[in-house]
Amino acid sequence: MHGLATIGVLLLLWTKIGHGEGYKVPTAKVELLANGFRVSIPDETGVRLVAFNVNRNRNFTSFTQGQYSTRLVEPKNNRWSHDFLSVPLRAHDVLYIWTSVQHERAIFQDLEQPIYVCTLTGANLPKGCSSPEQEEPTESNSLNTEDTNAPSSSERAEPGACEPSSTTISPAPSSPICKGQLLFHETFEQLNESRWMHEVRIPLDTKDAEFVLYDGRARVQNGNLVIEPILWSSYRPDLSISNSRLDLSERCTGTQNRQKECMLHTSGSGPSAIMPPIVAPRVSTKESFAIKYGRIEIRAKVPKGDWLVPLLLLEPLTEWYGQTGYESGQLRVAMARGNSKLRMPHGKLVDGRSLYAGPVLSTDALQREDIWVSQRRNIHFGDDFHTYSLDWSSKRLRFSVDGQVYGEMLSGFAELDLNTRWKRGGPMAPFDRMFYITLGLSVGGFGDFVDNLRTATYEKPWMNYHPQAKLHFFEAKDHWLPSWKQPSLLVDYVRVYAN
Repeated sequence: MHGLATIGVLLLLWTKIGHGEGYKVPTAKVELLANGFRVSIPDETGVRLVAFNVNRNRNFTSFTQGQYSTRLVEPKNNRWSHDFLSVPLRAHDVLYIWTSVQHERAIFQDLEQPIYVCTLTGANLPKGCSSPEQEEPTESNSLNTEDTNAPSSSERAEPGACEPSSTTISPAPSSPICKGQLLFHETFEQLNESRWMHEVRIPLDTKDAEFVLYDGRARVQNGNLVIEPILWSSYRPDLSISNSRLDLSERCTGTQNRQKECMLHTSGSGPSAIMPPIVAPRVSTKESFAIKYGRIEIRAKVPKGDWLVPLLLLEPLTEWYGQTGYESGQLRVAMARGNSKLRMPHGKLVDGRSLYAGPVLSTDALQREDIWVSQRRNIHFGDDFHTYSLDWSSKRLRFSVDGQVYGEMLSGFAELDLNTRWKRGGPMAPFDRMFYITLGLSVGGFGDFVDNLRTATYEKPWMNYHPQAKLHFFEAKDHWLPSWKQPSLLVDYVRVYAN
């Protein structure tokens, strides 16, 4: 890491000189290995140092450190080469690479074009790549893992009775997908960790920041997945919530900015005054199952308690349209705030008796809710289990609860003018790519609660975007913690059908 920091300093000092000396960084060669990949460039006279930075399914917006990075001080067999091991690539993966080279006394850097895994050659192509000559893999290509989620023969339509479906999934099944086919079924009799990946990361201090550290293990109890939030003091009683240092590097799953998502040093003031006051598990199928178009059903009992938010999400597998401010979209299958009573300044009730669903295209809470569909009931949605459904096609998003449709959104998000790149996609862009399932729980933050809300007894204790919002929330725990009578998210099952 020290070497990477040094080469970053050299970039600042010597980049302008380097561009004037005529050296051009060679295109990096990528070779698939049995358990990873190799990146290399040829050696040339005058080359002193080489650094490779690689992201999987995430573009670089600047010359920053990648998910996988290395610094080389000498070539081998006339090439500067490094093997990134224990990185099993999948058919739908896209690699983004930038190379930094010190040539004589100057530093040069070059950002490669995206590399689709299935366009590579060799004997180690992942399962699902149709052939080495395939020009660009489709999103129905499979993962490089055992197909544990593939439907059984009893779940497939009878031969001759299959009506072709527009749904594509990864891993790809061995036979055509038929309309109405059950593609994914999780009943949580046990927690299948080959299917559900636990996230470990600190939310970035952005306009959508939550007051949660995503860590800990979800558990299964009585046939339900249990995602339970705990206080910082229960998570790390040995570490003060302020004036301390947390390093998650060895387990961290953050990919956007690992330095900030994996390490935090609290100083007692400003945005980093305290650690996230709440810690909660968050699981996803990012490494095992993804889908484009289909019907997603989640039977769940949402939490009850002030400022709790269930996360029943579809998130983009590859950030095709951008990686900041939900440029590549997010879909809320359902959301009901945990507060038993919560009123907006103008009087509208937005507590747990109001159900919301829809696309997330902005970090701003007010803009987000303006385009969501909703339903108001007389009882809190956390009082019982409900089946929340999203029917997602190339033409519409349709939301239902317990079989009752309560909202529909047609395509045309590009017309909102939030991202010009959507105009280059399909009619449903950005929701015309592969998405994976996420189950979790958030607390507070800026994205789901506008300012000046009021519960039955007190006002929202923080202002959005205030440097010490997280601290102000924590200092009000005597108000909100007693309301956490049922703070856990319980998930009975998840089903995905072709449409």
